[in-house]
Amino acid sequence: MSESDAPAVPHPKVAGESVEANVLQRVEQLAYVSDREAEWCDAQADSLLDPTTTDVVIFRGINLIAKGTHVEIKSAQIRLASGARGRIFIRERQHERLLDEDAAYLVAVYDPHPGRNQHVLAMAVIPASLLDEVLPEGWTTVEGDRSERGYRQLAWSRIIDPDDIEGGDRR
Repeated sequence: MSESDAPAVPHPKVAGESVEANVLQRVEQLAYVSDREAEWCDAQADSLLDPTTTDVVIFRGINLIAKGTHVEIKSAQIRLASGARGRIFIRERQHERLLDEDAAYLVAVYDPHPGRNQHVLAMAVIPASLLDEVLPEGWTTVEGDRSERGYRQLAWSRIIDPDDIEGGDRR
């Protein structure tokens, strides 16, 4: 198959929605939250989420996600075309709301290759307050099709140990 015949990597929004669906399917303690209910998060814990109730989620700086906790699901490609590790995008207004709500992020690292349904390689939960501590300084603006005021980027490797993925045995 020539390079021009190869299927394109999906648009980031499409890939993110696929990863979100994959996460919600694999983490039974999380329930989908529609944009009508809350535009600032993707899920809510339906029941206790901790290492005894799941073996597919890594916990960073927290031992559990209590029932009722709001969760924003962020996805990042394992590697960008440049070879660098993928990044999550944090939006300022959304992040401030997550901080106010004592919410958490679930970061999912996925394989972006077409035909693999954005296979999730690893997932980690981290409280919004702890993610805030590892974010780079200053909010940025981006123009174009993903126009956004007030965002930051963060490599997934700041949250998930690369050995948990690149070492091989993590889902």
